[in-house]
Amino acid sequence: MNIRINRSTSLMVFCVWGLIASSSFSQTNEGEVLYQQNCASCHDDPVDRAPSRLALSGYNPNAIFHALTAGIMQTQAASLSEDQQIAIAEYITGGSYNRDRIERFTACSSSIGKLDLSKATNWNGWGNDLGSQRYQSAAGTSIKRSNIDEREFAWSFGVEGASAARAQPAIIDGVVIMGSPSGQVYALSLETGCHYWTYPAISEVRAAPTVVKATAIDKTVVIIADQSNRVYALDVQTGLKIWHADPDANSWAVSTGAPAVYGDRVYVPVSSMEVAAAGNPQHICCTFRGNVAALDLNTGEKVWHTYIMEEAKEVGRNSAGNPVLAPSGAPIWGSASFDTKRNRVYVGSGQNYSRPTSDTSDSVIAFAADTGNMDWVYQSTANDAFTLACATGNSEHPNCPDAGPDVDIGAPILSTTLSNGQDILIAGTKGAVVFGLDPDNQGAVLWETRVGRGSPLGGVHWGMTFIDDIVYVPVSDRIPGGTAPAQPGLHAIDMKTGELLWYVAAPNRCEGGGFSCSNSYSGAATAIDDLVLVGALNGVLFAHDKDSGEILWELDTKMEYQTINNVPASGGAIDATGAVFSGDYMLLNSGYAQFGQLAGNAMIVYKLP
Repeated sequence: MNIRINRSTSLMVFCVWGLIASSSFSQTNEGEVLYQQNCASCHDDPVDRAPSRLALSGYNPNAIFHALTAGIMQTQAASLSEDQQIAIAEYITGGSYNRDRIERFTACSSSIGKLDLSKATNWNGWGNDLGSQRYQSAAGTSIKRSNIDEREFAWSFGVEGASAARAQPAIIDGVVIMGSPSGQVYALSLETGCHYWTYPAISEVRAAPTVVKATAIDKTVVIIADQSNRVYALDVQTGLKIWHADPDANSWAVSTGAPAVYGDRVYVPVSSMEVAAAGNPQHICCTFRGNVAALDLNTGEKVWHTYIMEEAKEVGRNSAGNPVLAPSGAPIWGSASFDTKRNRVYVGSGQNYSRPTSDTSDSVIAFAADTGNMDWVYQSTANDAFTLACATGNSEHPNCPDAGPDVDIGAPILSTTLSNGQDILIAGTKGAVVFGLDPDNQGAVLWETRVGRGSPLGGVHWGMTFIDDIVYVPVSDRIPGGTAPAQPGLHAIDMKTGELLWYVAAPNRCEGGGFSCSNSYSGAATAIDDLVLVGALNGVLFAHDKDSGEILWELDTKMEYQTINNVPASGGAIDATGAVFSGDYMLLNSGYAQFGQLAGNAMIVYKLP
C-alpha cells in the first residue's frame, strides 16, 4: 500500500478498529459520548497513521459524514444511525452538517471560450505528458533560476472544511481546473481566480484532471476521477456532465491516480480503501483486487477491464472464525502512464491484503492498450501482505497474519527515451529502491539503485521527475524501516547506468522538532529547465540546481492566506502533489494533516511581477 493509507476519502483513516454500535443518548451530549466510546482511543493519542483529534477538527461535518457513510469507514459505522453519524461529525468539527454548500467566489465576467490545447504553457494531467515526467520547459514557463526569488503572491484558494490540500490542478490556456475534498470540481481564471463553473462530483476529487478533445462528439472535455471510483467527462466550457462511468463495482474501489487519456480511450487505474476496512476485526478480508479499465472517451462505455489477479476465494479461517479470502489487494494508487510507441499502459501496484499473495503485487505492470492483456509484470517485492490491522499494535489481530514490509510502488511509472537511444521505464518503491526497466524485454531490470532505508512511510512516495538522462528522486524515509541509513532528500540518478550522481539531504527547518514537523521529501518533485523543485513535510518548498543539487532558493508556506473564495486558509506540510508551472505562474498545494503532519488547506498561486 502506498501511504495512501492516506489516499483515503476526505477523512482518511478515521479510527479503523473502534466504531461500535451505540444505544440512544441525549441530544445535548450524544456526539461527545459517541466520540469517546468509538473514536477517542485512537485519535486522542494517535499512532503514526491515524489523524489526531486536532487534525480531524479541521474538516467540515460533511466530509466526516461522507467517510462514515460512503467512504473509508462505512463498514465500521454501519451499525450507527444517520443521526449518530451526523452527531459525531458535528462534535468533532464544531460545525453544522449541511448538504447544500454555498460557494463564495467572484464570477468571471465572461465564459470560457475555445481553449488552445496545444499551448506550451499548459499543464495537463498529473505529469504534463503521457510518460508522467512532471516537467515544464522554458517555452512553457518564464520562471527560472535567475528570477524565481522575484515571484510574488497572486491569489490563493481555501480548501473548505479540510486540513489537507492534495488535488493537483490542470492549467489549460489560462483556466485552472481542480478538485476538492468536498467533491466539487472548479474552473477558475489563472490570472484573477474568478469563477467560471463548479461541478459537484459525489466524492472527493484528488486525481489530477486531464483536458482533451473528444472528436466524435466535437467537445473539449475534462476527464476526472473521484474517490468513489466514478469517472466523469465534463464539458470544459460549461462544466456540464457529458457522461460518467463506474469502472469497478467493488464497494471499496477508489480512484486516487489520474487516468491516462490517449486517442479515444481513457485508461483508469483503480485503488482501494479495503486496506483500512480490514482494521475491523470482523471484516471479512479481503475482496478487492487491483485493476485497470479502458473507457471510450466519447461515451464512457467500457472497452476492457482487467483485474491483475484472479477473484479471491476462501483459503481458510482466521482467529475470529471468519473466512480468509485470497489473493486480494495490490491497489493501483498512482496515475497511469502511456507508451505511444508500444501502445501500452503502465501502472505500479501496491501490496496484497491477504495470503497467499499474488505475483502482481508491488509490481510494474504493462497492459496492451487495445485489449487490456497484461504484456508483462515485473515484481519488485514478493510476498508483501499488509493491512491497517497490522498498524494497531495487536500482533494477534485476525486480519494481520504475518505482516509484510508494505513497500509498494505508488509513484507513477516514468517512461522516456535516453540520449543513447535506449527506451526505459523508471519505477521507485517505498522500500527506497529505484529500478530501470527495459520495456522491450518483458520489463527486465537494466539497473537498480538504493536511495535510502525505506518503510511504509519512506522511500519513493508520490512522484519523481526527470530532465534529459537524469531522474530526480525525492525520498521520505520518515519513520524507521529497513536496514540501510535514512536518506531523506533529493537523489539524482543517471538513467543510462543507474549511477547515483549526487544526494542532497533535506534541510532541517523544524524548530523544536516533534512528530508533526518532519524534514522529509515525501511529495512529488517537479522540474523546469534549470531547477528541480520539491516540497518538504515542514512546509518549505526547495529549488535545487539540476546539475549539482545545491539548494538555490526556498519558500516557507506556513502562513495564513487571503483567499479568492473567502475560506480561511493556511499552509502546512507539502505532500502528495508538487509545484505546477504555467507561463509566469507557479501553483502549489500546502497542508497535509494525515499521519500527524502539519495541517493546512491552501492552494497558492504565485506570479512573476
